[in-house]
Amino acid sequence: MILGYGNSLRGDDAVGPQLATILGGIAVQQLVPELAERLASEERVIFIDARADLPPGEVQMMPVDGESASTHWCSPGSLLRLALEVYGKAPDAMLIGIGAESFDLGAPLSAAAQHGMEKALAQIRAMG
Repeated sequence: MILGYGNSLRGDDAVGPQLATILGGIAVQQLVPELAERLASEERVIFIDARADLPPGEVQMMPVDGESASTHWCSPGSLLRLALEVYGKAPDAMLIGIGAESFDLGAPLSAAAQHGMEKALAQIRAMG
């Protein structure tokens, strides 16, 4: 399962939903507890999000577990923990962060975010 999240109206924050859509995954504006049920039925999930703490265009992949911290209220780690606690199962998970340059309202994807999205796409496809 591919799950991209971010606000498609705020520049580079759209990179997660756009990449998820390209890959036939799920695009959401934000992670919500209701996604835990869907996660519990998956073997593996790849979360994709724009990151302000990475250089623009850089791609970072990191494993996620139920203890992972995040700046989001409902983080990938909290969704995995909820899936395990409520449904008895949580998938293996990876978070792909793509460095963002601009989160301005109405802005298009920056060239750096577009480049990062292409790098992430290649990495996801290589994962099989």
